[in-house]
Amino acid sequence: MPVDRSHLIDPSRIEGVNAHETSFLYDEIFTRSSYLPDGMSLPSDAVVFDVGANIGVFALFAHAVCPDATVYAFEPLPPVFEKLRHNTSVYGVPAHLFPYALGDAEGEVDFTFYPGYTTMSATSSHAATEADREFIKRQVSDAAREDLGDAAELLDEMLEYRFREVPYVCRTRRLSDVIAEQGVTRIDLLKVDVQRAEADVLRGLDEAHWPLVRRIALEVHDEPGTPTEGRLALLSDELRRRGFEVPPPAGDGLVESGRHSVFATRPGGSAA
Repeated sequence: MPVDRSHLIDPSRIEGVNAHETSFLYDEIFTRSSYLPDGMSLPSDAVVFDVGANIGVFALFAHAVCPDATVYAFEPLPPVFEKLRHNTSVYGVPAHLFPYALGDAEGEVDFTFYPGYTTMSATSSHAATEADREFIKRQVSDAAREDLGDAAELLDEMLEYRFREVPYVCRTRRLSDVIAEQGVTRIDLLKVDVQRAEADVLRGLDEAHWPLVRRIALEVHDEPGTPTEGRLALLSDELRRRGFEVPPPAGDGLVESGRHSVFATRPGGSAA
């Protein structure tokens, strides 16, 4: 059973873009410890990189479990970044906040922002609006444990609205450039949840900096019939080649949708 840390913070003080997302993120991160599973712990002075920070719930979690942690949080979309800034300020998290995405090159990229489901927002080259809308629809149907009947049409209309596409152009940088710029000497946890762009983030890490990373919590998309098909095996093999222990992905109910939670740790939890 995951360690329930929901007592560590008052969720009513977390400011989000959408109440349903804030509730989900709090349950996922604090109640179910989705990014810090059993067997994975952090030192008291942990250095944490939160790539795909959204409104900052994981940054709050890292600070709650490790008050002396140093958090580097990355969120490229302006409406969401402002919530990240607010929440870390309210809770006194001394985080380094970066209003851009991490990828495999310095530059600018087009983003598809979903105001009603900000966590599904993605670089436009990786966006899959219809597939993500169907993913949420299946989650709602499964939670109801019954045929939605007449409510299905209403749900479709609601999701159509929540997944309306708003374009943004956002800056992107390479992880290694940030490490060098900030003088980072170790990363105790690299958390990456970036809607199909996870391979791009890892490609932005130079050979010289891979040994600095001790633990990785990674959402991997491996969706049959899409450009991500086969990615789980490729990235898992890559992490093992770089000296990480990579157990089978967590069975968190997302596997059928092509989403996998991968956790990688260097033996002993220390850099190579």
